[in-house]
Amino acid sequence: MTRDALVALLRGRDALAAAVGLTLADAVGVARTGEPDEWLVDGDSERPVDEHRRAHAEGRPSVATVLYGEDVDAESTADRMLALAALAGETGLLRTVCPVPAPGVRTPGSWGVEDVTVVAAARRVFDLSVRVRPSWRHLGAQTCGVTLAFGADELVVPVDDRTDVAALATAVGRQVVQR
Repeated sequence: MTRDALVALLRGRDALAAAVGLTLADAVGVARTGEPDEWLVDGDSERPVDEHRRAHAEGRPSVATVLYGEDVDAESTADRMLALAALAGETGLLRTVCPVPAPGVRTPGSWGVEDVTVVAAARRVFDLSVRVRPSWRHLGAQTCGVTLAFGADELVVPVDDRTDVAALATAVGRQVVQR
């Protein structure tokens, strides 16, 4: 996908247009805990792509955050996705990309539309070997459930959350695999 096409998708906030032609994996990986301690994990903020590159050079996998929202321009989100996709292609050690609404966003995710659009755009940009994981903590169970129909293929659910994740996945024709 070209940068211009990706920027247009993100600006358009049209989740259906972003999802056209997506190939979805049958399984959705679900975990109740995070990654191994030796992995580089961004969390709620973006670490520089070069930091991920250095971790990969050391043989350490990583999980990268991609911020979006009203205070983050579409070009920045697109550039981050494309740089991470290039890195994933080079090293094979980017395991997951996590779209996260930027801190301080007053209208997070445009009430779900932008969240779903960004997830679909990420699925279009990243090879299926890189998982797309929406932020359960920021988006909640319902929006994360909808993102499963738009390319999300991994969820990390808090230990104390009793949401029936299998029901969310089944509702969109997918199955849960515990990881």
